[in-house]
Amino acid sequence: MTRSRSSTRWSIRAKGIALVAGYALVLVAVYGTFTYWLLRRENHQAHERLRQTVDMVAAELDSYIDNGRQRLALVSQLPGLTYGLRRMQESAEEGRIPPWTSLHYLFFKSPVFTGGVFLVDRNFKVLWTEPPGRPWTGERLGNHPALKNLPQLQESIVTPGLGADILLDRPHVVVAFPVRNPDGEVDGALGGIIDLQSPELTKILGAVATTDGRFIEVVDQDGHVIGGNKHPQILQPARTENDKSQDGDPWVTTEVSLAQVPWRVVAGQPRSLALQQVTQVQNELLVFGIGLLLVTLAVGAPAVNRFVTDVRSLTDAAETMAGGDLSHPVPIPSQRDEISTLAQTFEQMRVELGRSRAALEHRLEEREELIRLQEEFLAGISHEMRTPLHAIIGYSDMLADEVQLGSEASQFLSAVRRQSQHLYQMLSDLLTLSGLKRGTLPIDVSPVHVPALLNHLEPLGRRLCEGKGVTVEWDCPTVLPTMETDPLRLEEILTNLLTNAVKFTNSGTVRVGIAHCESPAQMVFTVTDTGIGIPAEALPHIFDDFRRVDGSMTRVHDGVGLGLTLVKRMTNLLHGEIEVASQVGVGSIFTLRLPTRISANKTAARSAA
Repeated sequence: MTRSRSSTRWSIRAKGIALVAGYALVLVAVYGTFTYWLLRRENHQAHERLRQTVDMVAAELDSYIDNGRQRLALVSQLPGLTYGLRRMQESAEEGRIPPWTSLHYLFFKSPVFTGGVFLVDRNFKVLWTEPPGRPWTGERLGNHPALKNLPQLQESIVTPGLGADILLDRPHVVVAFPVRNPDGEVDGALGGIIDLQSPELTKILGAVATTDGRFIEVVDQDGHVIGGNKHPQILQPARTENDKSQDGDPWVTTEVSLAQVPWRVVAGQPRSLALQQVTQVQNELLVFGIGLLLVTLAVGAPAVNRFVTDVRSLTDAAETMAGGDLSHPVPIPSQRDEISTLAQTFEQMRVELGRSRAALEHRLEEREELIRLQEEFLAGISHEMRTPLHAIIGYSDMLADEVQLGSEASQFLSAVRRQSQHLYQMLSDLLTLSGLKRGTLPIDVSPVHVPALLNHLEPLGRRLCEGKGVTVEWDCPTVLPTMETDPLRLEEILTNLLTNAVKFTNSGTVRVGIAHCESPAQMVFTVTDTGIGIPAEALPHIFDDFRRVDGSMTRVHDGVGLGLTLVKRMTNLLHGEIEVASQVGVGSIFTLRLPTRISANKTAARSAA
């Protein structure tokens, strides 16, 4: 049988396509992995470059702010400042400030507090400023963010970025230290104002180059920008990596916290510029990979297609040969390779198979002719031998009935009749089997009343059981549908099954049962015995020619092993099935299933087959 090509899970063409697709996937995987590694490495290096920048700026800012904070801290802890603060408070109550209480000796020129320095008492009143003469001198600053927590002030305070207010008309930050009396109580505060737009601070931040879109910003504790090197948006929210540039490009940012104040230095760069080199390498790899794939397809596709075509042609030729058609030559490719060698080998095999088939068919025809002649000869001999055997049986019966013979002569006569009857039955079986093989056995489909057929078989059962201690039981419902089948062949089948059951049962019961099955419409006959049983290894062969019931090839119990062969073939003739179940020492059960109705046309076709 030719195997359907659709049953093949993977054709050679599918494998070729899978190979090319696998190559493309591997190329994409390598490209993606290498690009991912380059992007991670370059992203890490970009962050490292930015970190070096922010570390440098943070160090300078820490040094710059630490210089001013140390001076404020030093002066705020001087005993003279506490004394002077009290004297100024007393003088202010009298309406004048004594010259000898002036704090000019405390003033230090600071490059940090370019917005000025001021002194306030515990009531938030400004007692002194530097430079002197500020408009808010003598004012109370209790609501100012830098001083509102003055009574609880334990350490220094650094405000977030502040806009223009009473202290300064530009963005600024206030740093304040508490001034304590000898009892440790806060009498006031000494504060400095950092001008966020002062040249000193701008110079520190402006030292960072702004090429390649790089920026640097100082961010306060509230997340607002208080300084930068590239047009900073003072007091606006700081940028993050989630933000994008004006061109829609995300930022690559790095930050570091200052040690002296709660601020951060943030450096950033557009992602496309930070990863410009690796992007260029990525594009070059992409172009190279696509080019390599196109070259591979241009070179490999014709070769793969030629290979697939040759293999497909060879496969078609092999399937044609496997289907039994040896008339088509195997196409041989023009190129000299393994496929060509294989095709030549297949062609030689096809030619040899054709020769072998022709010789075999000739021998089969000769054998069939010989078998036909043998069967005709056997049928003729069997037919000719049955007539004298029938006469011998008849004369034996006449002698037994009409002539008084002695016991020994009577035994000889009985032996002659018994052996003649066996030979007559064997010749009848051979003729029946020969007719089944040649398809010449007559078939006559007519109504069959099953209970009447069993009544006809009961005398046979009694005769078979004589002298054996075996009883035949008949289990047949009184109401059964009429069968449309060949009554003679059905009777022959049941006769053979009943005869075998009684023959191989030394003592016990043989039971014949009938049942009707509506779906499918079948009549089920069972013949059950309690005989010797059949070995398991013999069960598959009991329906073969010249096999006895126990499966051996020897003659036993006056049988030649044709009964069950006839049963099997006549069951097939009647479109039925027969099964057997047996156990050694327990007995056997033969189950015969026949359709309730068969048509004469179908029976004739089965007989011809």
